Amino acid sequence: MLAVAFLYLCFTGTVFLGSLILTQNHYPFFVAGARFFIAGIVLLVPYISKHKSSVWNQLPQLMCVPFFKYSFCLYTLSAIGFSWGIQYVDPVKASFSFVLSPFITALLLYFFYGEKMTMKKKYGLMIGFFAIIPILLDSNHGKVVDVPFHLSMMGYFAFSCAVLSFAYGWILNKELYNTVHLSSTLVTGSGFIFGSSISFIYFFITHGNSMFDMRVTDDFWWLLLLFAILTAVSYNLYSSLLKRYSPTFISFASFLEPAFGLLYASIFLGQSISLLALIALVTLCFGLYIFYQEELRFQ
Repeated sequence: MLAVAFLYLCFTGTVFLGSLILTQNHYPFFVAGARFFIAGIVLLVPYISKHKSSVWNQLPQLMCVPFFKYSFCLYTLSAIGFSWGIQYVDPVKASFSFVLSPFITALLLYFFYGEKMTMKKKYGLMIGFFAIIPILLDSNHGKVVDVPFHLSMMGYFAFSCAVLSFAYGWILNKELYNTVHLSSTLVTGSGFIFGSSISFIYFFITHGNSMFDMRVTDDFWWLLLLFAILTAVSYNLYSSLLKRYSPTFISFASFLEPAFGLLYASIFLGQSISLLALIALVTLCFGLYIFYQEELRFQ
């Protein structure tokens, strides 16, 4: 359970870092590609160094359709959607978009994989959903940057589409492990490289020679490196946790994302956390506990 909480603490950190980078440096396709490419290097270099004798025999297992579907969905489509949308979305409110994840995951598993949900899981899901409403309405969080209304709405739409792709990508990840039996580090790192390569190709197509004339802030590269390292840790941890928990439970725990969003906003943006928000978070944890107890019965 602590690992799941740490996972979403890291994911919320990537949202805030992405916002900090992209509201000042409007190169979403480059950041989407560079973020995952560097993260792939961070994961693969130590792994290859440690498994020199076997890694080249393992890699051919990844030359399959499930791997390419998973990588494209999770590390290209969702990455581009997050990067483009976060330019125009307040990071605190962006973290709220992740409450869509458990519903998307449950619906996808229901319609495409025939997975049923027990009543207790449904109750836990509903409690979590209703608990998050007061946080959504809490006036203590607001916009960090002013953007035109239409761009803000487009940003939320792009971010929501990215959450859809993100949720489906992790279902594909779980499906992939029925085909290959490899370390999550190798699978995630290789997925980073493949997915980021497509983002780079799209960046080249849309920017051409101007890609060599990017004007970025002085702290851009250091922030990007930190962004990539946090990405490597969080996505690899997510992949590892899927070997123990179901995609529905891990996505349901995304209700923690707004909670950590408020925490980060309090620490870094000086926004206060109201009593209403604290009550809502306690209720959210109760819903998560109900869902988690039911999850354990089927392990």
